[in-house]
Amino acid sequence: MSRLRIAAIVLVAAVSSTLASPVRPQFEEWELVAKLCGRLERTDRVPDKVVPGQYSEKNSPIKDAKLVAYEARSNAECCSNAKVAAETMTNKSGSFEFKTLTKGYYWLATTIDKRDYRMSIRIGQLQDRQPVCSQMSFSIDDSGEMALRIRAPGR
Repeated sequence: MSRLRIAAIVLVAAVSSTLASPVRPQFEEWELVAKLCGRLERTDRVPDKVVPGQYSEKNSPIKDAKLVAYEARSNAECCSNAKVAAETMTNKSGSFEFKTLTKGYYWLATTIDKRDYRMSIRIGQLQDRQPVCSQMSFSIDDSGEMALRIRAPGR
């Protein structure tokens, strides 16, 4: 077989498999949670005073922050044209809960100190037991990252 024919077969197979896949957003990894709740925190890197080049993390709650959950549609980007699914505010300890969201794909977005943060969330069935809201934190840092952290019970 010629190289051109092999390339055409590979291309057709790739396009066919893409069309046959279920439609869902294809941007980045989606954090799976059973319920969208937790605590919004700022994570700062603090240099160790004893060991040069070593850092520790200091987490502090972010109070009175507006959190928006946008519906994530296939082949759409967050968040300008996405429909707002729900909004909530953090309390004085940074805690929040979206009570009305159903299973599906969402973008969680917030603006802190004039900087936008967002992450991909999928609400669905977990294989393991869902951590309670007090064990889940969503941390933001100066690099622009927003990440889900789950604290083990008893820690």
